[in-house]
Amino acid sequence: MRKAPIGGPPPSDYRQSRSDLSSFSTVSARRQGATAIATSAEFAATRHRVAVVGQDRAGLALARAAVTAGHTVVGFDHDAGLVAELRAGRSPLGDDLVRMHETGRYHVTDDPAWLSGCTVHLIAVPAPPHRGRPDLSLVLAAADTVAGHLRDQDLVVLESRVAPGTTRGVFQDALAARSSARYLLAFAPDRNGHAKLAGGVDRRSTLAAAAFYRTMYDVVVACATAEEAEAANLTDSAGRRSA
Repeated sequence: MRKAPIGGPPPSDYRQSRSDLSSFSTVSARRQGATAIATSAEFAATRHRVAVVGQDRAGLALARAAVTAGHTVVGFDHDAGLVAELRAGRSPLGDDLVRMHETGRYHVTDDPAWLSGCTVHLIAVPAPPHRGRPDLSLVLAAADTVAGHLRDQDLVVLESRVAPGTTRGVFQDALAARSSARYLLAFAPDRNGHAKLAGGVDRRSTLAAAAFYRTMYDVVVACATAEEAEAANLTDSAGRRSA
């Protein structure tokens, strides 16, 4: 292809090549959109092996919702004492935990080897405030644990209460430090009975996360980005504190 002359009209083949490039961009965008929709359909139609990292009250509630939806759940926690309590049927969920065990689709463990084979990885560890900011030590430890088991097209979702930019920033960096897999990544906060929000680092991640959560919850709102979901969660939290 010849370059357009400076100060003069471009040659005809230059105009044609620009048109071709525009057509290619349109086709590429359509293909990406079709791929994103296909990905979301797959996550909506499939029963997954789901890792829920963090088995305190929030993580247990998340595991319960996934089991109820028909998914198989690996509940992982580094706290061996907590794992022993849950295996014995003792938890804030009471009889619900017993019923989860009875389905045969809930296994609680402190062995990260059980995370292998999971296609959805939900991070539900605490991020308590520390000096005015969320303490991300458990979040980053969870990312390090999960990263070694990720495969292409797995879905990773952070549910912990974090500042806007965390999912795309330090959390994604922590995953990338140990994994070269081409996974999907989103943020979907625990909102205590409010509509479920899901926002990804790209459109495919957003649609996949929203489709997955629709297998578990009646009302799921797909946000434009992970940052939008993170910001909305902080606004909700501030409103609850001032109420």
